[in-house]
Amino acid sequence: MRVVRNGFLSLLALGALAPEGHAQTTVAALECDFPLASTDDWNMAASTLQYYIDTAGGWKVGQDSFSFDGPTNVTIDGKDRVASLSIVISRQSGKATKTLSSGGKSLTVSGECKKMESTGRKF
Repeated sequence: MRVVRNGFLSLLALGALAPEGHAQTTVAALECDFPLASTDDWNMAASTLQYYIDTAGGWKVGQDSFSFDGPTNVTIDGKDRVASLSIVISRQSGKATKTLSSGGKSLTVSGECKKMESTGRKF
């Protein structure tokens, strides 16, 4: 895969969902960079993550944003736990917000996303 690196691009141009009844639902493949984030209780390492915006995988596609809310597995203090993950990506600016919550604690980090070109899955 090759990452498109021509600054901030308008993610509104990533396309729309396939016509109703069409099996292909992937809208976009994005690569998102998140910096290190921490609170007194938690640390979230800097990361570069790849997301396939796919409604079959739980993503919601709005006019202005892509979003995901669901469970995820995390390691906290050496123990595997289930946490809640929320991601919102602006289709206009590519700005992303990721929030991880577990046990009454939460940590939010902001990052930036770029469209990936893919020779595999079509979108």
